[in-house]
Amino acid sequence: MMDGAFFVSKSELLTWVNSLLCVNISKVEQMASAAAYCQIMDVMYPGCIAMSKINWGAKYEHEFVNNYKLLQQAFDKQNVHKHIEVEKLMKAKYQDNLEFMQWFKRFFDLNCRGGTDYNAIEKRKGAKTLWDAGERKAGAAPAARMVEKPSEKPKTISAPKPHAKPKQSGGGVEVSEKQIAELRINSGTLEKERDFYFGKLRSIELFCDHFEGQDNKIVMDIQKILFATDDQEVTVNEDGTVTVVSSQIID
Repeated sequence: MMDGAFFVSKSELLTWVNSLLCVNISKVEQMASAAAYCQIMDVMYPGCIAMSKINWGAKYEHEFVNNYKLLQQAFDKQNVHKHIEVEKLMKAKYQDNLEFMQWFKRFFDLNCRGGTDYNAIEKRKGAKTLWDAGERKAGAAPAARMVEKPSEKPKTISAPKPHAKPKQSGGGVEVSEKQIAELRINSGTLEKERDFYFGKLRSIELFCDHFEGQDNKIVMDIQKILFATDDQEVTVNEDGTVTVVSSQIID
C-alpha cells in the first residue's frame, strides 16, 4: 500500500487537502489537530464520524485529543488497521505529521471512489475552521468539490514583455518581502528534510560500525552503498550483492 507514498511532496499534500475540504491550510504542522483527517474520513465513508463533534477551533494539544478519538473510532468502524501515534502527532512536529499525511493521502487514493459531489463547507454546517477558504473572498461560498484523485495541470508561464526592465532600488533589483519570506520557508523545509534523512544515514553508519571486523557480508555491502563517491556507480544485483564500479573516465 505504501509503495511510493512517502515521495509525495508537501505542496501536493496541502493542495489535496485544501481543494478537498475548502480550507486554507498552509503548513503540514497544522494537520496536527486531526480535524481535517476526521472530515476526510467523512468524505470516504459518509456518516462514519459525527461532524458536529469535530473541534475545528482546536489550537492546543489537550484540544486535539477529542479529534483523535473520533478518528480512531472511525478507523475501528471501517476496519482500518493503522496505529495512530497520537502523542507524536499532537506535538505538531513537521516530519511526524508529514509522514502521517503522506500515509493518509495514499490511503485515500486507494480507497475513495471518485465521481461523488462533496460540499465540505455545507457538511460542516456553519462550523468555523482556523483556515476557512471563504476568507479569500468575503461572502463567497466555494462550490462543491469533486471527490476524485487530483490531476496536475500544466503551469502556464507568461512570456516577458519586450524591453521590460527590472525595477531598481538602491542600485539592486527590488525583491518583494513576500518573495523573501517564501524563499525562507522553502529553505527551512528543505533543511528539515535534509537533516531528517542525514540522521537516518548516520544511524545506519553507526549500526554498521557495531559489526566492524566481523566480515559480515550484508553490513559490508551496506557500507559500499553508504561510502560510494560521486565518481562511482553502485549496482544492486539480482542475487542481492552490491557492485561498485568507478565511472570516472581516464584519458
